[in-house]
Amino acid sequence: MGAILQKAIREGTGASVHSVYGVKIPLAGKTGTSQNYADAWFAAFNPGLVIVSRVGASTPSIHFNSGRNGSGSALALPLVALTLKEAETNTELMKLINNPFPVLPPEMADAMDCPDFREKSYFDKLIDLFREDVIDYHKAGKRRRSIFDRIFRK
Repeated sequence: MGAILQKAIREGTGASVHSVYGVKIPLAGKTGTSQNYADAWFAAFNPGLVIVSRVGASTPSIHFNSGRNGSGSALALPLVALTLKEAETNTELMKLINNPFPVLPPEMADAMDCPDFREKSYFDKLIDLFREDVIDYHKAGKRRRSIFDRIFRK
């Protein structure tokens, strides 16, 4: 789990901790946003540290309208990142929080080397309309769907 969450910091929604804010300690973590952008949170950890921030109002009726400003990476992550950046200036504190993760065994490291899931873009969905090999698994006969069926969802 730690390796998966390290990847979220290296390549995912938590990447700005290192790339934008310049935090150097090894971290794993996860951003999060509640329904309707009422709460945003970010949790980061390593073997010697756990730090979490949550931003939100006491009532869900007060919220952002979009994820651009109301997401965990936009609201809560900066609080953690700025706190850690300041902590890195203290040498005594750095001895406590600068802890590397254990190295994964090779068979587990290989399992982490897989493509990330990616939502299809509108362009990908358009291309799918013209693919010949689309099979409708929801129909009893598992027949190939024509382009007409795919456009009009019949």
